[in-house]
Amino acid sequence: MSTYNNTSDIAVLKSKVKLLEENQNVIFERIRTNERWIAGAGAVLVTGMAILALIAEVNGKTTEEIGKVKYQSTGVSFKRESFKDLKERRKSP
Repeated sequence: MSTYNNTSDIAVLKSKVKLLEENQNVIFERIRTNERWIAGAGAVLVTGMAILALIAEVNGKTTEEIGKVKYQSTGVSFKRESFKDLKERRKSP
């Protein structure tokens, strides 16, 4: 083996290591960019789900209020009456 071959081999290996380090930096930047996008998408999804939950809650309350108004307008009463109240109501004409 000659010194010339060793020197050239070392130079080739150094250039390959340099290229690998550059590629590694590019890949790390891509990963960081993907992580940012994923975090942003997660935030958007959580916000959307919160808004949908609020809409469902408001809609549920509105439906419940409509049901209460409907029962009140038809005169249906769910008030419990005692046995004495029923007797008194039967006695009075």
